[in-house]
Amino acid sequence: MISSQSALILVELYQVDRKNFYIIATAPNEPSLQVKISGPYLTQQAAQADLSAAIDEAVDIDPSATNYNYSVSKVESRKPGVIQHMASHA
Repeated sequence: MISSQSALILVELYQVDRKNFYIIATAPNEPSLQVKISGPYLTQQAAQADLSAAIDEAVDIDPSATNYNYSVSKVESRKPGVIQHMASHA
């Protein structure tokens, strides 16, 4: 059994990690169509550092990805981006 103080620390850690940075692809003709292509990243700097490589990989998967707009956003999610998801199932 864990103490109430330990439980509080775990809850706080969970709260911190619920929002993570992702590289988001947005369809140019449909701004509401957004896909997390890479992530999660703990820092915005880490996501920015990976941005170019993630775009290149997205274009390798789908050449029409060159038409999408890319950004780094902090969103409430822990799920892997499309690239990480595909890599884990390869």
